[in-house]
Amino acid sequence: MATYTLNVQIDTSQLPDLKKNGYHLCLARKVGGKYNVIWQGDKQFLMENQFQWAQEYKVFASKSFEEGALVRAASNQEDIAYKQECLFDEYGVMQSAHDDPKGRDGTFEIVNKYGTINFAVSAKVNGEYSAIYNSPDAIKGNVALTPINEVRVWFGLKAETSTMILDISSEFIDVKYGEKYIRTVAYGPDGTWSLV
Repeated sequence: MATYTLNVQIDTSQLPDLKKNGYHLCLARKVGGKYNVIWQGDKQFLMENQFQWAQEYKVFASKSFEEGALVRAASNQEDIAYKQECLFDEYGVMQSAHDDPKGRDGTFEIVNKYGTINFAVSAKVNGEYSAIYNSPDAIKGNVALTPINEVRVWFGLKAETSTMILDISSEFIDVKYGEKYIRTVAYGPDGTWSLV
């Protein structure tokens, strides 16, 4: 399984203000065209920061979407991979994933037999799982989920890991991977982001 790396360089002239004002270095992963959960909200950032992950995911039923709240699991979490599906049964139990004969590359599915509920996805980064997505609305039927290897990076206030977000008001940079496995971004002395 391929490992992806994101290096985030912060100009030392920016560190004092960012730290004094309580900013967190934030990352979000795109799922189905949306960034709606802070994957990492790190207040211990330094000049050089590194984040690594492979395509490792878990799915679970979650509490409803509320901007500024933390993603909360309402069921057990199960590992899932692309082209697999998990059954969320009528008792509210997420069953183990199995191969989906109709599965598409880059997508996995939750077969929902429970009723109307929200679902969430977590992904591993630097060895630990944290949420990358919470469905904005409760879902009645099945849901196909498409995590994309694209990461948004920004500095946010009160921006803890697993916080649900609608909009990012500060300057950000979107980092696409495609065929590349290592990308580097820099936050310069003028307070702007760039790809290195």
